[in-house]
Amino acid sequence: MVLSIGLVGCVNKEIDVTSPLVFYGESDTWSGTLYVEQSQKDGENMFQVDQLTNLTYKEDFEQISKKQVEEDGIPVSFSFEGVMRSEGTSSHIQKTTPGNRSTTHSDEYATKEDEFKVIVEWNDEKETFIMTHNEKKTSKAQNLGKEEAFRYFYEPQK
Repeated sequence: MVLSIGLVGCVNKEIDVTSPLVFYGESDTWSGTLYVEQSQKDGENMFQVDQLTNLTYKEDFEQISKKQVEEDGIPVSFSFEGVMRSEGTSSHIQKTTPGNRSTTHSDEYATKEDEFKVIVEWNDEKETFIMTHNEKKTSKAQNLGKEEAFRYFYEPQK
């Protein structure tokens, strides 16, 4: 009797990772943008992921600014899902609140089909919305260099 044993190993394969990708969503009061720059590390099932979040106040900013002066600020806190979770707080509402720019090595990466939740709390109010892939903003990002794109997405987004 002949016994034959085959060994099966994990094969690291190249994955077609789309980069950059931009996700966008909005609620009544806020809009959120998630910019993701990503690449697969050679020969590994790991990805380098750079992401930037942006939270933009959509309502009358002059009016809320006056209210903040009267009330000594209106604290705001926010949470962005993404390849990496991003959270932040501010002592007052700003026209735009650039979130964390973060880099990680991960076994996960973003795809056009992904959806990411954003939660914003301020002045005893709370809004939740979903960001989805935005082809127009992704095309804009693809026409910019990486640093230029990061600067662009620090600006208020609509």
